Amino acid sequence: MTGVSLADAVTGLSYGAAGAQRLDADDCGRLAVLIDERLHAAGAEGELETVVVTGARHQLVMHLLPGYGDPLLLTVALERERANLALVLRHLSRYPAQEAA
Repeated sequence: MTGVSLADAVTGLSYGAAGAQRLDADDCGRLAVLIDERLHAAGAEGELETVVVTGARHQLVMHLLPGYGDPLLLTVALERERANLALVLRHLSRYPAQEAA
């Protein structure tokens, strides 16, 4: 992992960021909203859950964590050569939404 951020998915308020690659919560939130809007324009139904963006050197995973209040947006930047994307996605889906809140 090279960086992680946690933000309120509705307001964009950043709860924190860590790692060598600092992730801007505002930028991550705007990207998630843009992707959600484009998917709905293309006919996709339902709420956005997880977005994976891959590049030559890095992978970016944005995961929406619903809870009791506003949902949280967890964003993780991974080094493509060192990370196991399938394992990351599996761990993100294992925890109930209530534990994330």
